Amino acid sequence: MPEAERQGLERPVARAASIVVLAGYALWLAATTPFSSPANILTAIAIVAVVVMAIIRWPARPTRVMIAEEERPPHPYLGWVVLVAVIVAWELVMYLVRGSRSAHPTLSSMADAFDRYNYGLKAVACFAWLWLGTAIVRAGTQTTSRAAARGAVPS
Repeated sequence: MPEAERQGLERPVARAASIVVLAGYALWLAATTPFSSPANILTAIAIVAVVVMAIIRWPARPTRVMIAEEERPPHPYLGWVVLVAVIVAWELVMYLVRGSRSAHPTLSSMADAFDRYNYGLKAVACFAWLWLGTAIVRAGTQTTSRAAARGAVPS
């Protein structure tokens, strides 16, 4: 089999294998009781794996991309700041309001209700969390295509 054809097959196989591994890990994590030792250990393993992969794959000194002043958004993190502020405000208001948790749920109590009774939904939520971690690491990875590494001119 030619080298280019073999390399073309490696990426989909590796991607399918990683999806299977993430799905299996999500099923295993979903089978645990929240805040139990097994759940905490499995969660810690996933977090440590993302941190290690970020350290390995992210460049220590990334090359900076210069963007013209007129093309730069005025507040690139404004959306994230607003989202965090809304979540914190929701949590504080729901925590401080008198009454039962069912009348005024926090996000964590809604998540507990979501995953307490349905193993499948909990597994899907775990898979989404694991996938998000890998997506963040992949998005921050400096991309050097294999074709560029071999000296091919990009088309």
